[in-house]
Amino acid sequence: MTERAFHTVWIPLQGHFYRIAFYILENEADAKDAVQDLYLKLWNLRDHLEMIRQPSAYGALLLKNLCIDRLRRAWPTEEPSETMAGDAPPDQALESREQLQQVDLALQTLPESQRKLLSLRVLEGLSYEEIAQRTGLNPLNIRVQVSLARKKIRQML
Repeated sequence: MTERAFHTVWIPLQGHFYRIAFYILENEADAKDAVQDLYLKLWNLRDHLEMIRQPSAYGALLLKNLCIDRLRRAWPTEEPSETMAGDAPPDQALESREQLQQVDLALQTLPESQRKLLSLRVLEGLSYEEIAQRTGLNPLNIRVQVSLARKKIRQML
């Protein structure tokens, strides 16, 4: 892939990628760093990018993995000792892990259609009209389905 083709295909997706990274990392600086890491990785893979049919989805997948790696590196690898001042107590760390598992389970219980619509709205940052264009569904129906999915997740948590 040439530099010009790279700029034409991948650079316009920068805002989309930033929204995904910020949603996952919840920090502006970390999100910008993750997007920068994504573009470095994409540039190093530029010879193979011409085969990618959906750059947005491919980039989002790579970015999600980069963000997860960042989160894992930020988590302590050892159990905090009692002498470490200012650290979160072990019960809070356990509670956070349990909450993540509950969110994952809640997502698993959603019907596939609601999970897909929620993913398009939250992870890809698409508007309801953009989702309607992709899926052929009514924007109002999409709004209702996303709302129901969020409500189910809140109830399960």
